Amino acid sequence: MKKYLILLALPLVLFSACQGGSSPETEKTELEAKVLHIHDEAMARMGEILKLRRSLRSVRDTLQAQQADTASLRVLEQEISGLEQADEAMRQWMRAYSSPDTLQHEQAMQYLQTELKKIERVQTIMDSTISAAQETAKKYEQEK
Repeated sequence: MKKYLILLALPLVLFSACQGGSSPETEKTELEAKVLHIHDEAMARMGEILKLRRSLRSVRDTLQAQQADTASLRVLEQEISGLEQADEAMRQWMRAYSSPDTLQHEQAMQYLQTELKKIERVQTIMDSTISAAQETAKKYEQEK
């Protein structure tokens, strides 16, 4: 009977031992995974930026050929420029980012916290410029 109790208790003991505080390495790994996850989500939207830029450039070129009012052209230029800036913000972040493998734990955690804020800002820029450009593109699609 004691054997069965020991066999039943052993997994519980092992499970509770694994539930202790997370190790510094685990904290670093989780934070880096969070940073890279946000990067991956933002990267998935790069195709949208490319398509929207093409679409808005086409509308702009058409309106220029029709000698449309400069206010409409200015709005299109602003949206195109915003998309280009969002694209460049992502590219700059990617060029500057490097894995903190060679840093001490505290330095790595500070670096990753900073990078998390940067990539969240890039994601916000991308989301807002994509949303604004989609609204502008939708407006011109409805006018066709």
